[in-house]
Amino acid sequence: MAKSPRTPAQSLRKVASSALQITDEFCHLKEVHRAYACLEGLLSPVHRAMHYEEFSFEPGDLRALVTVINLELQRRTEPVEEAIRSLEKALKAKGR
Repeated sequence: MAKSPRTPAQSLRKVASSALQITDEFCHLKEVHRAYACLEGLLSPVHRAMHYEEFSFEPGDLRALVTVINLELQRRTEPVEEAIRSLEKALKAKGR
């Protein structure tokens, strides 16, 4: 059975939904980037020289933290990429 053609309103809703999904996923991605930037700031030579004695962590702790941040960054990047592909697909379908 052939698919029924989409109406312009249905196509527009799909595009709008995809755009909203991209926005949501990108906001989640920005949260992880903020965590990474925070860690980067803590490890910068300027910050360490000022108050290093206030920090108590081992290199293994930092490796674990960086690993978790990198995994979360990857996990949050994938939905953004999927949402972009979905939007591209919706836009191509709308152009037909």
